[in-house]
Amino acid sequence: MNNKVDLLLKLDKTKLVRPTREIEIKRLSENLGEPFVITCQALTSDEYEELQESVSLSADGKINTDKNIQVETVIRGVKDPNLNNQKIVEYFGGISASDAVGKIFLPGEVSSIYTVVTELSGFNKDAVKEIKNLSTQMGKSGSCTNSGKKKE
Repeated sequence: MNNKVDLLLKLDKTKLVRPTREIEIKRLSENLGEPFVITCQALTSDEYEELQESVSLSADGKINTDKNIQVETVIRGVKDPNLNNQKIVEYFGGISASDAVGKIFLPGEVSSIYTVVTELSGFNKDAVKEIKNLSTQMGKSGSCTNSGKKKE
């Protein structure tokens, strides 16, 4: 079967779930006297698009963010606990989940959680396998564009 459409149609859609990973926040575990483990999950396409739309360029070419991208990624990417939970926000004296995240986690912890969420979302070097010597694998009849896609 060489047709990519046929291959995709054979996929079991129920197995296409958002990957998750549990990580321990050591500082919070030490403070609590018990393990504090959070569950991170991949972003959906819609969540990623919302984050991208929150970035804009100013007239002088500098990047402006309506929100801190890392913090917003953490809020969307942490499945448990739900950082949008109003009890959490109020307990930490914030108005929004971003306020709570800034009070719960240190900047390095936010960065580490952000890295986990982006890796789960497919933004890592191992997410896609590059085929070496693509032109020799396709034979003399196939030709490739610079993007590595076969011309129709």
